[in-house]
Amino acid sequence: MSGPVWLFVVVSLLLMALALPLVFRRVPPNPGYGLRVPATFRDERVWYEANAASGRELFVLGAVMLGLGLVPPWFGWRGESHWIAWSVVLVAGAVMLLVVGWRRANRLLRRRLAERSD
Repeated sequence: MSGPVWLFVVVSLLLMALALPLVFRRVPPNPGYGLRVPATFRDERVWYEANAASGRELFVLGAVMLGLGLVPPWFGWRGESHWIAWSVVLVAGAVMLLVVGWRRANRLLRRRLAERSD
């Protein structure tokens, strides 16, 4: 692997590896790992549901990033433009996952609180 391609592969695989414990609901509420937003800390069931969904999305982001890291060099696209494009997609994807996850957690919490009040 030449240039930053090895870095793209390592970061992508790391994202995918970090996603799996979330998907399989192995990460209890904690201050350092997972979707840590106010709604997930208010209810343990919301924590696990929101983090499982976010973990699946994080795994997909890692797979997409892996493809974006490996495929363009096969077609001769290397260098700074490859690095910039990969980085932009990574940051945009991470921000999107955060926004979607936060909204999902709020929706799950509202649903959970409604169940409790019935």
